[in-house]
Amino acid sequence: MSVFERVFKTPYEQRYMNIALPAAIECVFMNVLASADLIMVGSLGAASIAAVSIFLQPRQVLLCFARSIASAVTLLTARKAGAKDVRGVSELLRKSLFLGCIFMGLLHILFFLFLQKILLLMGAGSDYLPQALLYAKVAVLSVFITSMTAILQAVQLGFGETTAIMRTNVTGNVINVIVNALLIFGLGPFPRLGVVGAAVGTVVGTLFTLCATVYVMNYNRYFSQGGSFIPDRKYFREFLPVFGSIFSELGCERVGMVLFARMAAGLGTVPFAVHSICMSICDFYYDFVTGMGKAGMVLAGQSCGAKNDKDWHIYRKIGVKWSLIFSAISCVFIVLFRTQIFSIYSTDPEALAISGIIMVMVALVGFPEAHALVCAGVLRGSGKTAAVAAYSFASITVLRPLMTAFFLYVMGWGLLGTWVALVLDQCIRAGCATFLLQRLKPRIREYMETLSR
Repeated sequence: MSVFERVFKTPYEQRYMNIALPAAIECVFMNVLASADLIMVGSLGAASIAAVSIFLQPRQVLLCFARSIASAVTLLTARKAGAKDVRGVSELLRKSLFLGCIFMGLLHILFFLFLQKILLLMGAGSDYLPQALLYAKVAVLSVFITSMTAILQAVQLGFGETTAIMRTNVTGNVINVIVNALLIFGLGPFPRLGVVGAAVGTVVGTLFTLCATVYVMNYNRYFSQGGSFIPDRKYFREFLPVFGSIFSELGCERVGMVLFARMAAGLGTVPFAVHSICMSICDFYYDFVTGMGKAGMVLAGQSCGAKNDKDWHIYRKIGVKWSLIFSAISCVFIVLFRTQIFSIYSTDPEALAISGIIMVMVALVGFPEAHALVCAGVLRGSGKTAAVAAYSFASITVLRPLMTAFFLYVMGWGLLGTWVALVLDQCIRAGCATFLLQRLKPRIREYMETLSR
């Protein structure tokens, strides 16, 4: 018996983790590589960290649209996979890819034309704005490439093929880091480009990932079923309700995060650099649990497509159980090694002095955010995307900015105030997701019947 089978004893746990762990490992590994980028940029100074970090929110706004399309495709694919509708999946992929290419292309052009105004709106300081512009003008191309890749990989995710996604994404990001190192520092014959080199490396890495994804999907005959690329009325009738709910959720999250980051950026260059580093560290566990959220969403969707309420209940319990276990492990590790972890990113004495209590907040926030992600994944897979969007709007878009402003400007807590607001926001979302899931449990069989009509 392997270690995997000894830890995850039942076939249901093994099925869940066969989807969750590759997705989780992929997210974490990609965060490691992204952190390597930040560490390399950090060697250029706090202003360079801020210049690269300030583009993160515009990037997330752009990806919000692509991820909304991709999430809708994943949910619909999972249901069709449960119902064995292979032809339907092929048509869904073709039409979604065509729609995404046209829409995302126009959106990226608009962002490129107004980059300076967008960065100023995000709170970019005059001391690093020129560097931020140089980085963003190149990096915006990588965001478009990533958007197209996300739509393609959404179909793979709907079938639970997270291992294939992990391989292509991790390889692409390894290439990203290698090219970054060559161009940031000017190693060997390559020119020293600084933050621009980081942007070029990202373009090269994302382009490889896109090409590798197309190759793998073509090899596995995802495109062989044929069908039109032009979206029709039937497509929009099926796609738009799911997309609208998911986009409302992710859009609300982006608005809240932009306001949140804007207030954090106003604290000054060093506090904002500390905030960016701690958010990067926080993202490690967030990304890991995102893999579990994806597994819950896919398996709940497939269970609904197959009208199997027994499997739905089992996978829900598995997700909640293991999210608590992993959260406890993460919390203990971060609290014990908080100084050493932060020092990997920066050894600046002022930054280290500020980071201590924030790193404790990073450790504690893992509990509510993990539970919220796992429960939200099950709700989305069960067709409750509108409900998730509703509480996300209330918590992220309204309450988090209000709480952040209160702790910053009324209480005067500085950077700590932003993190107290973040923890409270995650607790609110975890509570809402739990409440909705508890209401759905007794009538899930009846609800599955309505989804298939």
